[in-house]
Amino acid sequence: MCRVTAILSAAKAAHPDLLCEGPRSLLAQGEVAARPQDNGWGIARFDAGGKALLDKSPRPARLEKPAFRRAAAAPARVVLAHLRDASNPGKLPKARLVGPRNTQPFAGEGLLFGHNGTLFIKDEIRSLLGKYAARVKGVNDSEVLFWQVVKMLDAYGDPALALEMALDEIRTVWVSCRGKYPKLKAPYRGLNLYLAGRDSLTVLCHWPGKNKPALLAPGWKFGQVAWRREKGRVVFSSEPADARPGWRRMNDSEIAVASVRGGRLQLSFRRIPA
Repeated sequence: MCRVTAILSAAKAAHPDLLCEGPRSLLAQGEVAARPQDNGWGIARFDAGGKALLDKSPRPARLEKPAFRRAAAAPARVVLAHLRDASNPGKLPKARLVGPRNTQPFAGEGLLFGHNGTLFIKDEIRSLLGKYAARVKGVNDSEVLFWQVVKMLDAYGDPALALEMALDEIRTVWVSCRGKYPKLKAPYRGLNLYLAGRDSLTVLCHWPGKNKPALLAPGWKFGQVAWRREKGRVVFSSEPADARPGWRRMNDSEIAVASVRGGRLQLSFRRIPA
C-alpha cells in the first residue's frame, strides 16, 4: 500500500520538513524494511501558469534521495507527493506493473491525483470511461480511478461530488460483477483519494475493514488519513509525517475540501454514505 502527503499553502512554499526531513517524513516512511515503498516515487505541483510539474521515477525514493530532496525543495502552493508500493489486481508481471507510466501522481485536465489502496474491478470501471479511456496510458488501477474522477468532475462540476460519485459508481458496478470475483468481499481495498487543483485539495478517506498499524506513527492505523491545519498551510497524509502535535484523523467515508480564497485557507469536512 502506498504513502501520500498532500499540502496546500496560502502562499508558495517548500515543505521539506514533512517530505524528506525527520524520522517520520514521507521519505522515511519509504524506508521501513517490513513494508518498503519501492515501486516508484513522485512529487507534483503547478507552475505559475497552472501547468502541472512532475518529478517522478519508478525506482525507490530511498535510492534517489538527492532527486527526491530537490523536488521537495521546489516552492509551490499545492504539492502532492507519493511513494508507491504497487498493488496488482490484474496479476501482471512486475516488468509491466512498475514503470514511468504507472508511477504516481497522475496529472491531466489541470489536476493532480494520488491514490492509496487497490481497485480490484479496474477493467469494469475502465470500460465505463467513454472518451476518457483513451487517456489511460498504463496498467495502474489508480490511473483508471483518476480518469473516472475526471469523468465525474466534468459531469458534476464539483471535486467533492466527483469523488463521491466515483465511489457510488464503483459500488453500483460491483453489484453486477461480483459473481466474477468469488474470493472478494468488496470491489476495493482502500480508496484514499487525493485530488489537487491549482489552489485546492479534495481528499476522500475510505478504508473500511480492519487496519494494520501505520509504518512509523505509534497508535495510528494504516488507512486513516491524517490531517493538520497550521499557520499558512493544511496537510493531509497517509500517516502523521512528523512527531509534532496537532494531527487529527479523518473519519472513514469522509471528504475534506481545502482551498485558498483571497490569500486565506478554507477547510471543510463532510461525511458521505458508508
